[in-house]
Amino acid sequence: MAGNKLETVIIFYPRQWLSFWQHRPMHLGRLFICTLFLHLFAAPTKSATLVIPTPDQIPRVKPGQTPTLQARRMSCWVQDTKEHQPLGKAYVVLTDVQDQVGIKAVDKLLNHHEGKLLKLDNLKNLSKDTQARERLRLQLIKLKPRYVAVVPQLQSYRENTLLALWDVFTRLDEDPYLDVYPGLLVASDTKGLSNLIERSITYDATKQSKNFFGISQIFDPGYKSFQKIEVLKGSLKQVGYTSANLTINSMPGLENRVGFPAVSGNDHWVLQGSRRSPVAKLPQEARKKLEKSSLTMFFGHGVPGRIVGMKVDALNPVNFSNQIILSGSCYSGVGTATDCAMAGPVAGSLDPKLKRFSLTMVDRGAVSVFCHMRLNMGFPHVYPMLESYLANRSLGESYQRLINAFIEGQDGFTPQWYTKQTPARSTQSRKMNQFLYMQIGDPALVPIQVKR
Repeated sequence: MAGNKLETVIIFYPRQWLSFWQHRPMHLGRLFICTLFLHLFAAPTKSATLVIPTPDQIPRVKPGQTPTLQARRMSCWVQDTKEHQPLGKAYVVLTDVQDQVGIKAVDKLLNHHEGKLLKLDNLKNLSKDTQARERLRLQLIKLKPRYVAVVPQLQSYRENTLLALWDVFTRLDEDPYLDVYPGLLVASDTKGLSNLIERSITYDATKQSKNFFGISQIFDPGYKSFQKIEVLKGSLKQVGYTSANLTINSMPGLENRVGFPAVSGNDHWVLQGSRRSPVAKLPQEARKKLEKSSLTMFFGHGVPGRIVGMKVDALNPVNFSNQIILSGSCYSGVGTATDCAMAGPVAGSLDPKLKRFSLTMVDRGAVSVFCHMRLNMGFPHVYPMLESYLANRSLGESYQRLINAFIEGQDGFTPQWYTKQTPARSTQSRKMNQFLYMQIGDPALVPIQVKR
């Protein structure tokens, strides 16, 4: 191929002649399409200016509706959510923590909220034990909770545990929706759990700065993830936030393309990486700015051990004290154990050397982490959480509204348990995947206070 000219050479072997002439129209059609595709691919690329819509210009999609093709292509739509009253007013802690340090931390949480304790031997087995789920359902109906704080052992932090909880929480009354405001408090060890609970108890949203830091990855010519951070910067400015951001270009050479939008500047750092060579260290000035943030969001690819084009280890030195974290990256919420089959780039996800993003954020001081255990839709499902936070809603209510939107869209919730044999692209896997968003943090905590 030279000078954008294409020469097509077709070689037929004897056995192919008869087949070709019998199916000549089909083959010629395919040949025309392939030739056209190659011609377009070979032509010089002209990039249109990246459009940064305001939030009110982004289409809102009601549960069960399908966004337009253009909205899906750019992941530029927002899942609509609505209020659903919880069963009662009590604060309930559901846990299977066994060690003394963990039990002491749970007691602190209970005392702070004057809560009620429900103790199970092992939350991991809840998905396999129909009778245990029924007993738990009846206990919750009796306690009439508003909030349910789930404090699992690390080995119970997995996909089927979450699905089992949804099965119980949706059957507390006659409607098919979650009837509590849920949240999970989990860390990589009991010391981390104790610290998370302590931060949750002392956290005061009115004393937090209004600083936003966005981290995005460029991995496609449409710049989808970069666009979302720019949308958020504009949106958050309206409620008093200052913004800074870091962009990682994981497609070497794309920065030379006409219209490439990521340009280093004041409070904007642009790093070069690749799929094979993720960024391993943040610039010192960017790290300092990140540590002053109160709200940090990530958009881009994710696999265990990596997030938006960087190693999770690159974030390990950062102090995320009292930060609110939202991630639109896949596998940002995967635990050290999984009920699912792992293949392709995530086949080694059980390797303990691979840092888990959500647990790293908690260990480094975050008070709230919103993430996904598997394939994350990104902005369409992350933005409704931020929107709820900005409406002064608690973590638990924000989480409940989102999960209930998925339940409405699927006409109810019927758990289909993952196994190691469940194909990743099966209908079952796709349906259950929606319900694997994780809200780590005290469900009663109000993360942001905005004056109205």
